[in-house]
Amino acid sequence: MADQKAPTCLVCGSQAEFYCRKGGASYYRSRECGLIFQDPLPSPEEMISHADEEYGSGVYKEYVDAKDLKYATFEARLPIVRGALGNGAPKVLDVGCGCGYFIDVALEHEIDAQGVEFSAEAISAASPRARPRIIQGNVNALDMGTMGRFDGVTAFDIIEHTEDPVAFLEAIAGVLKPGGALILTTPDTGHFLRSLMRSRWPMLQPLQHTFLFSRRALHRALRAAGFSTISMRRAKKVMTLDYLMGQIRIHNPGIAGVYESTSKLIPSRLRGKRFSVDIGEIMAVAALPGRPS
Repeated sequence: MADQKAPTCLVCGSQAEFYCRKGGASYYRSRECGLIFQDPLPSPEEMISHADEEYGSGVYKEYVDAKDLKYATFEARLPIVRGALGNGAPKVLDVGCGCGYFIDVALEHEIDAQGVEFSAEAISAASPRARPRIIQGNVNALDMGTMGRFDGVTAFDIIEHTEDPVAFLEAIAGVLKPGGALILTTPDTGHFLRSLMRSRWPMLQPLQHTFLFSRRALHRALRAAGFSTISMRRAKKVMTLDYLMGQIRIHNPGIAGVYESTSKLIPSRLRGKRFSVDIGEIMAVAALPGRPS
């Protein structure tokens, strides 16, 4: 692909290079900051329709059915969230909250949690306790200024779905109190699996993942949005072997097929055993200036 046709990276401003095509989408990569992004972007209507369909019968349905694993993941993340927010009963907004599983966990630990989610299918699967706390809305167009101010925002696996990730982070900064904290997770383009698998990397998901960050790109985007204190680490999730292979099947059926053909040799107790795994994601904790001493 000719260089003059390559788009500009939204984060660092450099000219990106063609990376790959997948599922009809064209992905580009910035050599300077490592951001991988789609161009052109899918429409919001296409993304919402796809998400509702997936929550009903696709990969997101497996997310709904794996509620206990999601609860375990959020329980494991809670000390990090608490550490970023301090003591007391903080008020937290979970952006892209899905079925409200983090809200359920937060409420159990005296965190006043609310959520925003664009998929009606996801909200319908939320618990009776969480559902009234969820506002349905597209985070790309929601007037965040009408939602009040929060001590913290959690944004797990959502920034990669946005139309403009820097504007998204600026909107989050706008609902945080001075010194407020953002805790987010997102796929890591610097992970070895991306380099190894290239276009087969499972995080390349047309109609879902529009912007995929390296640590460098995410740090730059957070700084541009006004965050002054930023730390990053590997993000882990609680899974079972069967669940992990179910997720891989959607994007790499060949790998999943090998597992399925040999899984009978693995005892069921091992296939169903929970473990914490790094699947190639970053967790960033970022704070605005002004936290009281």
